[in-house]
Amino acid sequence: MSKDIAKKSDDLIDLLTEQCADLENLLSLAREETDAAKQGNFSRIIDIYQERSELGERLETFQQQITDLRETLDRRVPANISDKISTVVSQTLAQDTKTRKLLTAANEDTAQELAQLAKARINTKHYSNERKKGLALELEA
Repeated sequence: MSKDIAKKSDDLIDLLTEQCADLENLLSLAREETDAAKQGNFSRIIDIYQERSELGERLETFQQQITDLRETLDRRVPANISDKISTVVSQTLAQDTKTRKLLTAANEDTAQELAQLAKARINTKHYSNERKKGLALELEA
């Protein structure tokens, strides 16, 4: 029985270690995503989104396994590991907020530029449809 508890404890520690590593990778990707948003590199943002999605799935699996092991052992996660996990999750959420603001601003800028292009297109169309072709043509005549 003692060997079983030791094995499950080791498994729990291994899972928590892997979870912390994945959370740190998630935070790193969130920072990269913010940088990509600052640079307007939307293809990199899409790649990062895919990587973060895969990490999220792994983290969900880890969480379920950790919960199962904790119930089996009837123990709490050591406080320092819980604190580390909470810190990294908070940092990731803060980084996501920065990225969201950058992407929203980029989206608004793009919408304004598209509106200006549409207006310029309409003005050009009106100009080309006018009977008077402008000063340059009048001077030639």
